[in-house]
Amino acid sequence: MELHESVMQSNGVVIFRLVLAFFRFVLVKMFEKISIAFLSLVEGLSMKGTAEDDVATFDQLSKRWWEPNGPMILLHRLNKLRVPMVVEGLIKVGKLDRKQRYTTDALKGLNILDVGCGGGIYAEALAKLHANVVGIDPARHLIEVAKAHAEAQSDIKDRCHYYEQSMEEHWQGAANKYDVVVLSETIEHVVDKSSLLKHVAEVLKPGGSVFISTWNKTSWSWLLAVVVLENIMKRLPKGSHDYDKFVSPEETEAILEAYGCRTIEQRPFYLKFWESEWVWVPFNQLTYALHAVKG
Repeated sequence: MELHESVMQSNGVVIFRLVLAFFRFVLVKMFEKISIAFLSLVEGLSMKGTAEDDVATFDQLSKRWWEPNGPMILLHRLNKLRVPMVVEGLIKVGKLDRKQRYTTDALKGLNILDVGCGGGIYAEALAKLHANVVGIDPARHLIEVAKAHAEAQSDIKDRCHYYEQSMEEHWQGAANKYDVVVLSETIEHVVDKSSLLKHVAEVLKPGGSVFISTWNKTSWSWLLAVVVLENIMKRLPKGSHDYDKFVSPEETEAILEAYGCRTIEQRPFYLKFWESEWVWVPFNQLTYALHAVKG
């Protein structure tokens, strides 16, 4: 009898959890749809954007790109995670010695390509560790900003080179050229992700590493990026993120695998938006970073 009651209680708990999960799902979907309708009416929210729209959006912010607490504050703060991940990742695959982890020239001699470099926030951080960095971006004004900012710094100006190019234009003369390719907050602005990552694989040397950070394709990531950060808190440029272009880690890994790049690490991270701080977390519903190796 006691066993029967225990089984009944256990079944009841399972059913309760299923019902709770269902209502949670329904509430999220309802909130998503209500948010879209409300924001579309009040602020003219657009969930779609062409590549040209994205370039124009970021181009308009070029003059304030290097303000540490300006519109690009989240990119500045993201260096706290993405730069160490490159160093740690290269140590894991044997490209760097462990002793180099905390040295000021940890990336000395490495050739790195920053795809979608913007005004150079990530590229400069890598160059300060003595990497030779090439940054490419189709936004002309951002490339001008990146060049001017690097030129004013004697310690990195000879190691930072920027070009107004897309990956489609750059890869043709750069086969097997780079030790590392980084794409940070870039892939979610690209429609043809397969073509992009194919070209990334082609410019990597055998054994080279690619590091990607981006938004996962979930309702929660849309809620944070588009609703909260773009339209409520104004921490991201309005209209700069389109949910249809978000990509899950599974899809990213599958595309990379198809072009000979094996993912060796995937780490979720999260924005404590009330503090504008990024932190590594154990759940994978919002943003993630991954490291893959060619060959």
